[in-house]
Amino acid sequence: MTLHLEDVAHSIGREVYDEYGRIIGVLTSFSSNVEGEIEYIEVKIADLTLKRIDGGRVKVRDGKLVAVPEWKHKATRIIAALDRAYRRRKALEGISAGDIPAEVVESLKRKLDEQIKRLKIQADESKREIRERINAISDESLHVESAIALLQMTYFSGEVREEQYTQGMNNLRKLKRALTAEKEDAKKVLDKLEKTIEAASSVKHQPHTEHPVPAQHTPAKPATGHVGAPKKDDTLLVKVVEE
Repeated sequence: MTLHLEDVAHSIGREVYDEYGRIIGVLTSFSSNVEGEIEYIEVKIADLTLKRIDGGRVKVRDGKLVAVPEWKHKATRIIAALDRAYRRRKALEGISAGDIPAEVVESLKRKLDEQIKRLKIQADESKREIRERINAISDESLHVESAIALLQMTYFSGEVREEQYTQGMNNLRKLKRALTAEKEDAKKVLDKLEKTIEAASSVKHQPHTEHPVPAQHTPAKPATGHVGAPKKDDTLLVKVVEE
């Protein structure tokens, strides 16, 4: 769903979140086209720099601006496109042989096969990016665990007061929960991407026959036996199986 100017304008100066509850920064500006559709937003990261986020990745949830992770946005679009191409390619196989000229169907099949091939290349790249993000999350999680251990050590040794310990621990635990949620989400998206690729790869090209095969007739054999005996049918019906 594309956001429009009226969805974003009132949020300038407010915090922008990711899908896992983490604060990315503060909305400072945005760009929109003449139709009012948001092209991208500018988010201030702490007091360090600005980060430009594509409008397609931004949505509104519970009155807050939420930015979808780039790895998820890319994978979701590829999954949708692959699934659509797969269903269209499968539908072509069900077209009756006599309804549409073979060259028309074959042309459509070739075009879809090329699109599926390109999408599978993009999907492989997306899988690599998701795996890299999962590994990065694992490293970040270890960093958080280390910070928690250090904070506990200084608290129990009497070097940090309880108020500061509680504040620090609450922030670290919140970050830990967000990392866990993103990692689980990444695994689900990766699994869905792999299953979609598998489904698209399972479509097999079936030969297309423009006209049904005509029935063949066997010449009648002369009647034998006594005069007046009933005659056999002079035509042998052949069952035609259309592939």
